[in-house]
Amino acid sequence: MSRLFIKISNKLVKTRLGAANAVNIWKKTVEYDELTINEQHKGDETFFKMLHSVMYGCLTYETIDTLKSRIFKFSIQEKYKELESDGTYRSTCLFSKVDACKKINELMLESLETEKIELPCDVVNKSSSTAKFNNKEEKKFEKLKDQPSKTAGLETVLSLAVGCRVTSKM
Repeated sequence: MSRLFIKISNKLVKTRLGAANAVNIWKKTVEYDELTINEQHKGDETFFKMLHSVMYGCLTYETIDTLKSRIFKFSIQEKYKELESDGTYRSTCLFSKVDACKKINELMLESLETEKIELPCDVVNKSSSTAKFNNKEEKKFEKLKDQPSKTAGLETVLSLAVGCRVTSKM
């Protein structure tokens, strides 16, 4: 008579089945839009040429002057108030620094009247299950935890609310 059940340890069960039914909350709840067309500068030949030259590492004095002339001369808080007063909540802001993204995200989140939640980012492998780390990998991950500049600009914890938009560094 063959055995129907084989006794296995709790550790083996957790290893094999621990993430079997885990839902990838990032894929299920977060919509990602990538800015691919610069509508504001469409038709601006100077800006187009400048972006093209910067893309290939050709930075000229003319390019630097063009960039300097187009820098916001006000704080992020002032820009947010301007966007808010215009009623253009769907505006997209592109920032070059993580801190600037973080600040505008905080201001936008504060203006929402829905419940705020903190969503930790877990590393998810290709099979959509949460990755398991050994001690060495865990230590490396911990070092990067508070350095979004080394994680493609992604935060390790996102503060979200229903209806919020998140701006990330490009």
